[in-house]
Amino acid sequence: MKVLWRALSLASLSVLLSCASLPFSAERRAEARIREAVDRIWVDDLAGAQKAITHVLEDAPGNPAALVVQACLFLEQGDLDAATRSVARLDAVAPRQPETHILQELIEERRRTPVPGWSEAMRRAWVDAGAPDLEKEGLATNLTMWTAPVSPTVWERTESAEDRLVAMLADDGTEDQERWLADHLLELQDPRLMLSALQYFQHREDRQPEVRARARQVLRKRLAPLAAAEARESELPLMLLLVDTSLEAPLTPEEMAALERLASLPLYTRTTMSQAYADAERRFRASGITHPGAGPFMAAVMSIHTAAPFWLLTRVDVTKDRLSAEERMRLGRSVWTLGGRIASGPTLLEHQLGFRLMEQGAELMGDEAQRALAASELRQGEAIRTASNQILITRWPLPSLFRDWMKESVAHEWEHLGKLVEP
Repeated sequence: MKVLWRALSLASLSVLLSCASLPFSAERRAEARIREAVDRIWVDDLAGAQKAITHVLEDAPGNPAALVVQACLFLEQGDLDAATRSVARLDAVAPRQPETHILQELIEERRRTPVPGWSEAMRRAWVDAGAPDLEKEGLATNLTMWTAPVSPTVWERTESAEDRLVAMLADDGTEDQERWLADHLLELQDPRLMLSALQYFQHREDRQPEVRARARQVLRKRLAPLAAAEARESELPLMLLLVDTSLEAPLTPEEMAALERLASLPLYTRTTMSQAYADAERRFRASGITHPGAGPFMAAVMSIHTAAPFWLLTRVDVTKDRLSAEERMRLGRSVWTLGGRIASGPTLLEHQLGFRLMEQGAELMGDEAQRALAASELRQGEAIRTASNQILITRWPLPSLFRDWMKESVAHEWEHLGKLVEP
């Protein structure tokens, strides 16, 4: 907590100093105060946030961003009448702002009996307000959440290789952290984390290539016996099949035969995003991080091992025009089946990668009906991704909404975000 507050104080100070380097106008002073209020909301200092936003509104009673923050503060505290008054003031000065209409609808949703959950209430409010694109139409003032990176605190308080790796998955590690982890890979015991480390060290090969190559060699050696014994899941053996291969190289006959074997396995993975999220949150809180913010979610995202399916897409694309009709059919069946296993996962990314593989497999097999089916699913996924970017949940200074949204996203992101585009 102390580290988070120190980072928060420094961040607020840097904003004030940057403003001081220019003529310190009332507008820039208001922006700094609004940023301070938003930052305090995300560490549950609602009293401090209220004080900061009150100062802004004393000087500029019609500041739209300040009124949005004030309304969110009252909503967070459950004071719907006060939130209504703030939104009425907002409506008087910014009647066309999408935030105005969304907050009006959100308050109405929270007045319902029974009260809907935060996620459902915001979804309904956004839809009823016309599903605006906040990225393009929202307030210019930055209200997006900011929390301190988790890695500095985790690395200061523990020497556990597994805890430090999970922090690196959340924040992306420094070169010093990568070198340390590469020297301590034998301390990793969880095969899932070994696989995450292998994927991590495959990315950004332009940075410390020798360190990364050495780390992958250690991890491949440790994971190979587990992959050889795997009889149900294709995730680990697919990663080991394709890691350290050139994306420009056609698939070899041996690799295509291996893909057929992997396609016969019943599952892609049994690990869920919710498990990865809960594990990351537990580790961060055990390190004394009271408000990990988006850290657990980012660590969970990086624990969904989608690098190998992407490599497969690329390698198949390089290979397809070099095959006989029989080889195209066999490879198409393998790719289609593996894609289906991956697409059954709960995340939007798994859905999109899986159906892209299914589309590719259908093209290889010459099956237009199946290709059209996959293409339709991909369009649906793109619509969901677009809607998710438009609602911008992290832009709303409502910690209760953020926690509820994360809970539903990690439980089954595809179903949760899919509600945004339901008729």
